[in-house]
Amino acid sequence: MAVPVAETVLGGVRMADGIVVPFAGPGAGAGDLTWGQEKVWTLMRQAGNSLSMGGAVPVTDGRTIRDLASELGFFMSRYASMRARIHQGTDGTLTQEVSGSGQAVLGIVDVADGDDPGPAARRLADQWEATPFDHAREWPIRMAAVRARGLVTHVVVTISHVATDGGGIAVMLEELSRRDPVTGQPKNPEPAMGPLELAALQRTPAGRRHSEASLRHWEGLLRSAGPLRFGPHTDRGEPRYRRAIFESRALHLASKAVAARTGGPASTVLLAGYAVAVARLTGITPALIQVVVSNRFRPGLAEISHPLSVNGLLMVDVAEASFDEVVNRTQRALALCSKYAYYDPTRLEELRARINRERGEVIELSCLFNDRRLGSDAKPTGPLPPRQELEAARGESVLSWGQPFPTYLDKLMVQVGAAMDTVELEVHVDTHHVSVDQVRALMVDFESLLVTAAFDPDLPTGVR
Repeated sequence: MAVPVAETVLGGVRMADGIVVPFAGPGAGAGDLTWGQEKVWTLMRQAGNSLSMGGAVPVTDGRTIRDLASELGFFMSRYASMRARIHQGTDGTLTQEVSGSGQAVLGIVDVADGDDPGPAARRLADQWEATPFDHAREWPIRMAAVRARGLVTHVVVTISHVATDGGGIAVMLEELSRRDPVTGQPKNPEPAMGPLELAALQRTPAGRRHSEASLRHWEGLLRSAGPLRFGPHTDRGEPRYRRAIFESRALHLASKAVAARTGGPASTVLLAGYAVAVARLTGITPALIQVVVSNRFRPGLAEISHPLSVNGLLMVDVAEASFDEVVNRTQRALALCSKYAYYDPTRLEELRARINRERGEVIELSCLFNDRRLGSDAKPTGPLPPRQELEAARGESVLSWGQPFPTYLDKLMVQVGAAMDTVELEVHVDTHHVSVDQVRALMVDFESLLVTAAFDPDLPTGVR
C-alpha cells in the first residue's frame, strides 16, 4: 500500500510531500549488462549525462495522486530494468543488480494558489533532465505529480536511457493502457525477458555467432568506405553544438507520394532523401550513415522494455541514378543494416580501432539518422496531392533553433519526430564541421528534392 511521506528528495530536488510506493517483481539477481545497455552506458559516459527521456505531461483525465502512485508501482513491478542498479568496479567492470522488491517514491509538488502549474512542471522536468542519475543508488525512473488547488495538473517523468529507449517506453505505455481496470494487473501476466536474462543469452555461443556475423558486415563496409563524411574542422566560435527543428508538411506529403509509387515505407523515402541531400552538400559518395535500429523485430524481443535500439551501418550509392532508384537501393541496404545491427558493442569498437590502424586513417561515422515515429513502416496509400498544394505547403515550413548542447558526440544527426500530418526533423550538429547556413541549405534541399521527386519518377539525384 502506498504511504505518504513528509519530505523527500528526488533527483536532487527537495519536495515537501511524497508517496512511498512498494513494488515486487521477477527477474532479480546480478549479472552483466545487455549489449544495448552497454552501448547506452558508453554514450552516457561520453556525453556526461544520463541521456534521459521523459518530460512534463498535462493531466486532463482526472487522475489522482493514488492513480499515479499505482502507475509508478506498475512500472517498477512489471519491468526489471526499472529495478536495476548499476555498479562499476575499480577495473571498469559493470554489473547490474536487479531487486526483487523495494520501495520507490512518487514526489508531489504543490503550486501556490493563483500560480500557473505549467512552468513549475517544466522546471522540474528540466532540473531532472540536467541531473545525472546515480545509477548505483537511485532507481532509473523519477516520477512526480504537480498539484494545484488539490488537483493533479501534470505528471513529470524522467527515465535514464540505460533502463529503456523510445521503443521500450512505447511498450510500457501500451501495457499500462491495457491493464485490468479493476485489479490493475497487466493483460499478459508473464512479463517479457528481463535484462539479466537477455544479457545471459547474448553471451551464449549462439549470441556470439550472431554478433560475429554482424561485425563481418560492418567490416566489409568500413574497409570499402572513404574516410570522410564532412569537410575539415573550421572554428566558427560558440555555441558550437546546436539543435534545430525543421517542420515541413511538404515533406510529409511528398514522402508519402513517393512511397506509394515505389512500394516502400515513407521512412525509407526520407532516409533516401537524407542520403542524397547530404551527398549533394558534401560531394562525398557513397553515403555512409549510421541508422538507429530497434531490434524489437527479432523473435522474443518485441515486448522488451530495456534498451534494444543500436546503430546499424548503411551504405548506399546515390550517384548517377534517379531518386526512385536510390529509394530502391536504400530499401535493400536498410534490410542488411537492420539484419546486422545486433552485436557486442565492445567487439565493434575493437574492430573499428583495428581497421583504422590497418588503413592508417580514421573512418568517420559521424552522419546519423533516426526515425523515432511508431508505425513509420506502414505503406501509405492515397492519391498524389496536387503540385500546387505541395508547393504551397513548402511555404509553411519553419526552421527554428533551440538551446545549444554543452557537448555533442557526432557531426550531424537528423531525427524524425512523432508529429502528426507533418515531418518534424530534429537536427543535432557540430557547427565546426557543418555550419548553421549549411544546415539551412540541407533542409531546403531535402524538402525540394522530395517535392520534385513526388511528380517525377525519373528525377536524377544530380550526384556524380
